[in-house]
Amino acid sequence: MAAQKGKATVKPPVKSKAPAKRPSSPPKKSVKEKPKVQSSAKPVKSKGAQAAKTPVKKKVADTHSKTPAVKGAAIAKKTVKAPQVAPKADSSRGGVNLKFLVGLAKAIKDAVAPYARGVKGREVVDEAVSGDVTFQIDRVAEKALQLYLRAANMPLSYYSEDEGYSTFTSKPPKNLLIVDPIDGTRAAKSGFEGCVVSVASTRKLERPTVADIDCACVMEILGDRIFLAERGRGARYYADGHLKRPKLSSNAELEAMSWSMTIPARPAELIFPTAARIIDLSSLKGGFFSCNSTSYSLTRLLTNQLDACVDIANRYYRDIPERVEDYFINAGRGKIIGIAPYDMAAALLIAQEAGCIVTDAYGNKFDDLLLLDSSKGNHRSIIAASNHALHEKLINFFDMRIKQYEALLTRHMPQKES
Repeated sequence: MAAQKGKATVKPPVKSKAPAKRPSSPPKKSVKEKPKVQSSAKPVKSKGAQAAKTPVKKKVADTHSKTPAVKGAAIAKKTVKAPQVAPKADSSRGGVNLKFLVGLAKAIKDAVAPYARGVKGREVVDEAVSGDVTFQIDRVAEKALQLYLRAANMPLSYYSEDEGYSTFTSKPPKNLLIVDPIDGTRAAKSGFEGCVVSVASTRKLERPTVADIDCACVMEILGDRIFLAERGRGARYYADGHLKRPKLSSNAELEAMSWSMTIPARPAELIFPTAARIIDLSSLKGGFFSCNSTSYSLTRLLTNQLDACVDIANRYYRDIPERVEDYFINAGRGKIIGIAPYDMAAALLIAQEAGCIVTDAYGNKFDDLLLLDSSKGNHRSIIAASNHALHEKLINFFDMRIKQYEALLTRHMPQKES
């Protein structure tokens, strides 16, 4: 049932028909713009939506008076208004379903896209709970997230990259959202397409893990693709509003492999020597891409753009922390940074539901990975491939190379004194 609703929700952003539905409330210009946005998210289709219209208007009007802090507030305003009816009109999964996740992702996208296209918001303004830096564009995204959830006024809590755990209601939460408002901030602030909004949900509130995620949405910020999945019901995506089925590569040859490696704050002195041979092997007939977003890379497996994606750095930190800690601290400018759960929660479910093989660099699954812990001890490595044969070859290659390089480090580097 929920999957059906997800389909109906995503198509509308392309061809809107709703402006006639909400005539005139106040005769202001800003009010005329409201119906356009509402129709683009198409939340009004559900029963009870008519009744929800009036209160939602008031709520949004109040909320908008608080938006001046966000540049491009006009866009953020439109987005927050439109999808507010959907959560109240649909009670499946306690009110949080694909329709809700798409509305939230679109609110964040609409606030952030003008900054990305204008190559703005590049200033470092803070530090995230994981130790990663926070750019001004991250602040814009986080503000859009808060505006949407405050206006929705639903019994839920959320965990995001910059804010950590938070909630807006006094009622006991029924759902938990794991949100990365911009996965691929460095691409977004530079105007490159490798950036997405990532939102996942779970009804497990006490010590939730990756295995508890039930719904996921990854939305491109500068593109038009929206990737969706529900646990046990498969994955799908929409491009320009048209439904697409995942198309996974069957290539199992390393030489012909198109793949990416995630590199921000990963020690280049470790990861590039480890991957050098396979980069050389694949770069001519396949293709090697460095990437800043785990979610972006994972979703490229569904579009057949990539055969695989990897992030091997954390295995070094788990295997020989006393030997490599300085490398990580230097690369992270004082912090040890890796894949946090919010980086991949949504994309992981989507990739797995599409049939991709996704494990850490030891070949282990992520089912026990805690969702609310962004500390260095909960970071992971990742090796993902579009098919079993390629995944096995990658696991074998990196396992061998990491062990070889660790032996060199142990032999040639003096041990750190305790």
